[in-house]
Amino acid sequence: MNAFRKIIIVLSLLTFLLPLMACSALFPPPKPKATVAVTPARVELAFPGILKVPIVFTGTGWKPKEMVVVDMVLPPGVQMQGVKPGEDVGIAYGEADEAGSFKGEVPATAKLNTLFRVGWTPILSIDPKTLNPIPPGIYTIKASGTDSEMVVTTTLEFVKPVPKQ
Repeated sequence: MNAFRKIIIVLSLLTFLLPLMACSALFPPPKPKATVAVTPARVELAFPGILKVPIVFTGTGWKPKEMVVVDMVLPPGVQMQGVKPGEDVGIAYGEADEAGSFKGEVPATAKLNTLFRVGWTPILSIDPKTLNPIPPGIYTIKASGTDSEMVVTTTLEFVKPVPKQ
């Protein structure tokens, strides 16, 4: 009777364990989700001071060696030369390392062309008379992986310059 009892216990365990093992093989745990963050989260729209402030995007959970493109979503009513209504505008990019972490900084040209919508002279210098900063507010930032097609968002706030005293 003792042997019969052992067989029943083993069969009972197998009855419960085999389906659990099969489910874990068929349904693996979800992949880690990619992230994106920005430092600083709040930027003053002051020219030329903004050119000295690094705006840096970082993230984790991306595919190794994947290019991550960072776009700013233009809200309705905010127009930008060369950008159709409803389109986003690229402001930074970075390549993920072997661990899936990336870092990308907004270059000065993106700050001038996107944040200040500046015009250029025929000799390719900025025309200070054409400075037209984007409206202050909270803007959605979208990071997209070129290989994984993962898309994550964060926000970046632009504020009016503090008046000089």
